[in-house]
Amino acid sequence: MYHKYYKKHMLKSIIIIVFLIALATISTYLIYNNFSNAREHDVDTGKMEVVFHSKQGNKINLTRFNPVTDAVGLSSTAYEFTVKNSTESSVNYKIILESNTNKINEDNCSNNIIPSELLKLSLRIDHQTPVAKILSEYQDNVLYEGTLKANSEEEYSIRVWAINSNFIIDKNSHYHAMIKVIEERK
Repeated sequence: MYHKYYKKHMLKSIIIIVFLIALATISTYLIYNNFSNAREHDVDTGKMEVVFHSKQGNKINLTRFNPVTDAVGLSSTAYEFTVKNSTESSVNYKIILESNTNKINEDNCSNNIIPSELLKLSLRIDHQTPVAKILSEYQDNVLYEGTLKANSEEEYSIRVWAINSNFIIDKNSHYHAMIKVIEERK
């Protein structure tokens, strides 16, 4: 009789322990996954490292457009990243803004893409005064070209907004792009 009682309680104890281990494992995974999604995203371009400081990484996704003044646009959400050169030689590079065709296809919004003539982009380099231009004014979508000295880094922030114009922007308009840092090979 004591043997049956002992087996019954042993089985209950094993089930409880397995349940607690499974609960702890799942909780740890969910907590880790939640924090890892909020971490910075690193991109290695070869000689340089690019660190994007938001969970969106290098992706710009604007899905609700209201035309705003430059003052409001300059205070909108910034897409910040750092370009690091940890080599012993200078590196030439450029920053481009490329259309994110995967996201456009995923959202099925190719008919709702806002034209680049109606977007303004502000680029700020290392806490300098930002330069704001109409997006279509950037030749070949090159936002910046420069040289990064050996063992140095620069910080960038980009803001994008719809400009006030006579053109009526549909509330369903979208803009999807990716920030790319490309090393120029010598």
